[in-house]
Amino acid sequence: MISKGCILVAYDFDHRKQKLWNVFLKRSGLINSKHVVIDNCPKENSMAPRGSNEFYEFSGYLEGLEKVGSKDLDKIFLFNDTLFEHHATNMWANFFKNVSFERDGIYGDGRIEPILWNDKPLKILASWHFLLVGKASIKAFTKIQKDVLADFDEPFFIDDAYELYREKFLSGGIFNGYSLSGKLNKEDSLKKKRCIDTEHRLGRALDKAGKMIFYSGFQYHFIHLVDRYLSFRRRFKSRLGL
Repeated sequence: MISKGCILVAYDFDHRKQKLWNVFLKRSGLINSKHVVIDNCPKENSMAPRGSNEFYEFSGYLEGLEKVGSKDLDKIFLFNDTLFEHHATNMWANFFKNVSFERDGIYGDGRIEPILWNDKPLKILASWHFLLVGKASIKAFTKIQKDVLADFDEPFFIDDAYELYREKFLSGGIFNGYSLSGKLNKEDSLKKKRCIDTEHRLGRALDKAGKMIFYSGFQYHFIHLVDRYLSFRRRFKSRLGL
């Protein structure tokens, strides 16, 4: 029998998020998995173990993998709490319940960025979620994540086109870019830049390891369109200062 784990990395995990998490676990069929929440908020919280927040959700995922006992599991779902605010939560839950993932690998919400890195397109998995299938992939993800995070504070540079792309993304827009750009101060902007760089480094490392698998199929692509609409709505509200 396949043993499953489910990890949520949250910030300020409260009763509202607990309720949303429970609903998601039940709807997705993951309620009987070994699940754990890591709360990256520095204040004490009796509802969830505290994460270090050293590298934001990235360190939270590693701490969650250790807490859940990843070496004993065959399939692990990783999420951060944008699951509840930025994504079609119920639709994703139905997707995980109805779609089977048997091939060993690291699955996710894939992107091909408009950037060439050593003459290859930059492929990434959006860092809000990963699905690790197979013990070898769980082990590989843990190692690759640790290796990538060793360079978290190091400046990341591919070429001038990459710098321009990243700055344009951070400045946001109605139809693309970071959906909450209007609410970023200088400190938040630096944090977001480091997280983008980590997401990109991680994507390239997973691609080179031959472990990356994009979700596919009609159901996924429809959910992705809904997520894009939700992102557009956030951008629009951010532009209006709402």
